[in-house]
Amino acid sequence: MGRKSRKKQQRRKPAPVRDKAEVREEPASREALPTINKGNMLKIASAAILIFIVAFMVYFNVLKGDFIWDDEYLILNNSQIKTFAHLPNVFRTYVGYGSENINNFYRPVQEISNMIDWFLWGRVSFGFHLTNNILHALVAVLIFIFLFYLAGDIFIAGLAALFWAVHPVHTEAIAYIAGRADPLYSLFMLLSLILFIVYVNGVEKGRKTTGAYFFSIIAFVLSLLSKEIILTMPLLVFLYALYFVKGRGRAGIFRKIRWHWVPYAGIVFVYGYLRTSVLDFSDIAPASVFVKIPLFYRLLTFFRTVVVYFKLLVMPVGLHMERTMPISRNLFEHGGWLAVLLIAGLIWAAVKMFRKNKLISFGIAWFFANLLPVSNIIPINSFLAEHWIYMASIGPFLIFSVGAVHVYRNKIPSKLYARAVFILLLAVFLSLYARATVERNKDWLTEKAFFNSTLKYHPRNARLYLNLGNTYYENKDLDKAIENYEKAIEINKNYAVAYGNIASAHLHRGNLPEAEEYIIKALNMKYNYPIAHYNLGIILFKKGQFEEAIKELKIATEQLPQLFQAWNMMGRAYLKTGKVLKAKEAFENSLKIMPSQPNIRNVVSRINRDITSGKIKRE
Repeated sequence: MGRKSRKKQQRRKPAPVRDKAEVREEPASREALPTINKGNMLKIASAAILIFIVAFMVYFNVLKGDFIWDDEYLILNNSQIKTFAHLPNVFRTYVGYGSENINNFYRPVQEISNMIDWFLWGRVSFGFHLTNNILHALVAVLIFIFLFYLAGDIFIAGLAALFWAVHPVHTEAIAYIAGRADPLYSLFMLLSLILFIVYVNGVEKGRKTTGAYFFSIIAFVLSLLSKEIILTMPLLVFLYALYFVKGRGRAGIFRKIRWHWVPYAGIVFVYGYLRTSVLDFSDIAPASVFVKIPLFYRLLTFFRTVVVYFKLLVMPVGLHMERTMPISRNLFEHGGWLAVLLIAGLIWAAVKMFRKNKLISFGIAWFFANLLPVSNIIPINSFLAEHWIYMASIGPFLIFSVGAVHVYRNKIPSKLYARAVFILLLAVFLSLYARATVERNKDWLTEKAFFNSTLKYHPRNARLYLNLGNTYYENKDLDKAIENYEKAIEINKNYAVAYGNIASAHLHRGNLPEAEEYIIKALNMKYNYPIAHYNLGIILFKKGQFEEAIKELKIATEQLPQLFQAWNMMGRAYLKTGKVLKAKEAFENSLKIMPSQPNIRNVVSRINRDITSGKIKRE
């Protein structure tokens, strides 16, 4: 009797009182966030080394490639990268500021990387290609680590990273030195995301990892200063928290970090303000013609580019630069309705799979989030470019990898031969993509190979003929150069630069009347053409018309202050007119832009000695 009474008392014993918030935050069994630890470190390190080697080797043959196309204005003709004295100026000017090119791209980290390479290698293209290769291989490793943190599965992460690393659609970002902005921003972007994940893991385990969060933001800033396309970073941070933190790990983690995307958004806001004020170069850079295209047309055309991107990922044939897309003005033009159906289907699949398989859903969301900056909602300079899916393609590769690993584990018989055949098939596909990349790299080895391969797809592209002409000009084949400039004019009768380049060829030959004739034609079409004013100044100088030459050279330096050659020619013209102090000022302006000019420095030293000795009076 006493025993029963005690049991009743035990049953009636009240439970301890808990705080309501504590009860609400106590979940059922939930999976912890994936982490890298001592147990899996060796496997992860081994996989990372393999991925790095594969990613590097698939681009090995491009190490002997030359400087091509925009490499000239970003590197060879860019005085800004040729001395570290210009380092502060990098943060105030557009990329490639030290050349004749004018644009509205603000990428100081890319400029600094070129500056370092120039210091190490000078005009040796091998070193620049080596940097691109290493950056690409590092990005592939970071993709593997990032996806491991998402999937918690080395095989899913490794397979996706390998296919991404060898896919030929990325050659435009790696084999082309000027494409460096893509691996640069991707490196810092992935590092930022991984550090954010480390921070979240620390929050889950009750550790102080605010340092990881701080450095994640720093890495994001470096990514933003590498390329503008990373403006969607706040969205990517939020998507990670929504997909992989909410409902996982200890209770309350998502509530603690769900607003941590806000600092990234604040940086984007500050960046946007600066880029539309003190760092806005649109008043001197060529405006985008896409501004005149209605937003609805731009969106319809963007939907069609998504179809093209998927085709290139599945069947990467016919890869080339200078891609064009005809504008869609309604759903039934150029198969627009099929593209809209595809987009709608993908969005539906992302929503449907959100609970069933978050990796697949996230892969779709990641793809679109990374394409938003190039969707032409805000008009840019093109509808389509292969290198624009450098990061976006992680999404499709993740989906493919999830599917492949699922088939291997659940659909393939456990017999050794069956699984070996499946692995062999994956290896074959991987090898085919790698082989296609190696072949595509050959188009980037020389300028002639590049332009001729691209002209197969765009035989009526005036800009390609112009640049091919520049290649012949650099090789001193002036007849071929003029021939290609004339082809550019046949396609575009008002192509001022082509007329100006023909003038340069005649000037190089010493044919002053012909050179002057073509320069005048070019300036009548395009007055804001500093190189033409500079060349006209040279012609007038050679004709002994020094005052007229100075006027043209002043216009050239007003339109392009960093054109140090024009300052030098102006100094020479001033010397001819006896204005020695004016000449000294012009030469000094040139040396500020390009310090490594011993001849000009010697001239300035002689002038200074003459001033000291009294031969030249100070003003």
